[in-house]
Amino acid sequence: MNILLTGFEAAADELNASRILVESLREEPPAALQTLPATLHYAVLPLSCARLQPALLELWSRCTPQYCVFVGQARGRNRIGFERLASNLLDFTLPDNDGALPRGERIVTDGPAAYWSTLPRQEQLADRLNAEGIPAVCSNHAGNYLCNQLLYLALHLSAQQAPARRCGFIHIPPLPVQAQTHWPETPFMPLAMTRTALTLILQALAADA
Repeated sequence: MNILLTGFEAAADELNASRILVESLREEPPAALQTLPATLHYAVLPLSCARLQPALLELWSRCTPQYCVFVGQARGRNRIGFERLASNLLDFTLPDNDGALPRGERIVTDGPAAYWSTLPRQEQLADRLNAEGIPAVCSNHAGNYLCNQLLYLALHLSAQQAPARRCGFIHIPPLPVQAQTHWPETPFMPLAMTRTALTLILQALAADA
């Protein structure tokens, strides 16, 4: 079984907590991930509306995952967030790394208005994290930026090409260093805690297969 874990690259001159998390798990995996009965694949996706779908399809062609766990950072959130829905809407308030700023556009012209996440047992996963002292919640809005676009595309393409594939999106708070250097008012979560959270999530998915 293959599990794909992705983060996003940073915007210019900034950090991205999801990229740092994914690279940390790839380069220094905890013992619990090294013994999983699954093959983990790690990737950092472009912060680009136009390049996102080609990058995702290329990844899928290489690793054919049964589970896709997409991670992004969410400024202003104070807990791990399991996204329940992806909407068919691009409505950026900030440009992507290519300078694109779509407003009120559909991700897929003739696609449905929304898809439910197919990541299994999200409520139970949130409960498990909370029981371990890691703040977590299920969220009903993934935003209208690249995080939402990625989840919508993954669910739409999977529904057409690989209905058994399970995809979900998880938002994490920024890192302490981001609060120190860029966003002094924002909540944050230490890297050690997000590493533990994703380790528990990946263990649960591997056991669920």
